[in-house]
Amino acid sequence: MRLPIHEIEIEFLKAFRDNSRIILEAPTGSGKSTQTPQMLSKAGFLEVGELLVLQPRRIAARMLAQRVAFEMGERLGDGVGYQIRNENKTSAKTRIRFVTEGILLRRFINDPELRGVVGIVFDEFHERSLHGDLTLARALMLQKSHRPDLKIIVMSATLDATALETYLSPCSIVFSEGRIFPVDVNHIDGRLANTNAPIWDLAAKAVEDATRAEPEGHVLVFMPGAFEIGRTIRALGERLSSSDFKLLPLHSELSSKDQDEAIYPCPRRKVIVSTNVAETSLTIDNVRIVVDSGQARIARYDPLRGLNTLWIEKISHASAKQRMGRAGRTAPGRCIRLWTERDHSDRLEFDEPEALRMDLAESLLTLMASGVQDLESFEWFERPSSERMDEARCLLRMLGAMDAEGKLTRNGRRMSSFPLHPRYAAMMLAADRFGCVQEMALAAAVTQTRGLLIRKVDKSVLNRRESLLGDCANSDLVAQMRAWSAANANRFEIGFCKELGIHAQSARQASNLSKQIFGYAKYA
Repeated sequence: MRLPIHEIEIEFLKAFRDNSRIILEAPTGSGKSTQTPQMLSKAGFLEVGELLVLQPRRIAARMLAQRVAFEMGERLGDGVGYQIRNENKTSAKTRIRFVTEGILLRRFINDPELRGVVGIVFDEFHERSLHGDLTLARALMLQKSHRPDLKIIVMSATLDATALETYLSPCSIVFSEGRIFPVDVNHIDGRLANTNAPIWDLAAKAVEDATRAEPEGHVLVFMPGAFEIGRTIRALGERLSSSDFKLLPLHSELSSKDQDEAIYPCPRRKVIVSTNVAETSLTIDNVRIVVDSGQARIARYDPLRGLNTLWIEKISHASAKQRMGRAGRTAPGRCIRLWTERDHSDRLEFDEPEALRMDLAESLLTLMASGVQDLESFEWFERPSSERMDEARCLLRMLGAMDAEGKLTRNGRRMSSFPLHPRYAAMMLAADRFGCVQEMALAAAVTQTRGLLIRKVDKSVLNRRESLLGDCANSDLVAQMRAWSAANANRFEIGFCKELGIHAQSARQASNLSKQIFGYAKYA
């Protein structure tokens, strides 16, 4: 199948050959995520090393690797593979490696010169994740100092190209027009917006009306999180015939099997209710209707708690455009926005970068461990405020990771070996002194596994849970630890976990993560 990105293949390959830095701007549906690595492979550029393709999300890294391996006739893990937290499907033969940004950031600690890496592709850079900004800055540092041969490609559908061009200068810019069918965009009126109806009810009504008017194609609904997705699917089930529609959730907490089911072809019409994981990179064929809540869960640093917390916020114009584009990939489509035109005009043009709104302690620790001696001269794409930098340094000094002169301590070096926030890493070092490393690894794992205990359950489930787990009113950690222990004792059996309102998949993930953390502790 010929995709829009193929129209600029010759131009792109010439830019790769003649330049060390490239900006590739291509809209949603152009094929940039799957085709550019294959272009470089077919042109022979990967014969001497591997290409790292960075993705902001684990699900995208896994699904794109599967797609590219299939298109190239490769077995996944051979020439094409992926590496994400807790999963490494690669081998010595891998030449195209899809990874999350955090994986590369940590690789800089043990392999600061990225031996055997020909180039790095920063896909969906417009999302401006903290790890994405940091890895780009580290790649530029490496290119300027020890690896002038390293190729850096920054790809995006929507970004402030002028600012990025200045940051990467000198660089080559390649632009693909893309091919998107017309999408009819409708906003709800003010009267409906002011009814205070739950967002899932508004979405279900919009889907019901839209599918009556458009009898073909799948439907993609965007919601801010797993809770809202569950309520939306329940509301849809009351309005749509189960024989005509298959209702499917899509978010990062699902198992790989359940994620695949939402994306792969299905004989029935699908209504996929997703978080922003489906906004970019992932391709869901034959979507004709998009219903957009206009919301997303955004992580922000809470100075009172001293950690990042998730807030439901309005999405930007750029995100809304990305979501709309999902309806026009294969045919004319329709996008229903569950907010007013006036509300839309007041929204931000682009999302605020994570570097300006998130805790920086883990990032600064990782940078120092990877060889960045002077944090003040580190060349951020957009530099965080001095206040946020000072807060991070203060925490690192308090935890013993940084000395009074701002240098990495021996304990700081040990802490950096854990893929954890410095608070958890410091706990692991303390656990080593007190002889409870395995228990602390489990505590760290369960507190970082989202959705272990299902919050919204009926009274009978809540009573069974309290009867088995006991009184946990004063400690979320105690409740999570007891829930995990109960699930583990019953081998994470889905029926047992469901009766207690425990997410079996999350409990299993916590088990795997605790083993990984315990493994890191042996070498810290």
